[in-house]
Amino acid sequence: MRTRKRIAALDARLEELLASNQRASIVRSLPGMGTVFAAEFLAEVGDMSRFNCANHLAAAAGLVPVLRASGSVSYQRRPKRGNRTLKRLLYRLAFCAISHHGASESFYRRKRTEGKTHHQAMIALARRRVNVLWAMLRDGSPYSEQSSEAA
Repeated sequence: MRTRKRIAALDARLEELLASNQRASIVRSLPGMGTVFAAEFLAEVGDMSRFNCANHLAAAAGLVPVLRASGSVSYQRRPKRGNRTLKRLLYRLAFCAISHHGASESFYRRKRTEGKTHHQAMIALARRRVNVLWAMLRDGSPYSEQSSEAA
C-alpha cells in the first residue's frame, strides 16, 4: 500500500511538471504518448535546437541505418551508437501506437506485407513517429490527423 501511494504521488508530481511545460502538451497530443513517455522523451531530447532536422533527431536516437562501403561492396547495418534510452522509448511508443492508433497500425501492416520483419516494421514506424514529433515541435502545434501521413 505504501508503494502504491508513493507511485501515485510521483505520478501527480509528474503531471504537475508536465502541465507547466508548453512542449509537453504538444508531445502528449500524439496518439499513444502518455505522461511517462512524454516526460521521458522531453528529458532525453532536451533542447530541440540542437537538432537541425528530424533526420538528426532520428540519427541521435540510433534509428537510421549506417552505410558501410569498401571498394565495390556497400551495405547498410544497424547503428551501434546513439541514445539507447531514446531509441527504446521511441520503439515502445511505436508499439503502443499500433494498438491505439489506426493509421499507425495500417503503416505497420503495410511494412509487414512489404516483407519487413516485425522489428524492421517497428523501427520504420518509430522513424515515422520521429518525423511527426519533429514537425509538431517545430510548428508548435498539437497532433492533428489531417496534417500527418499514416503515423
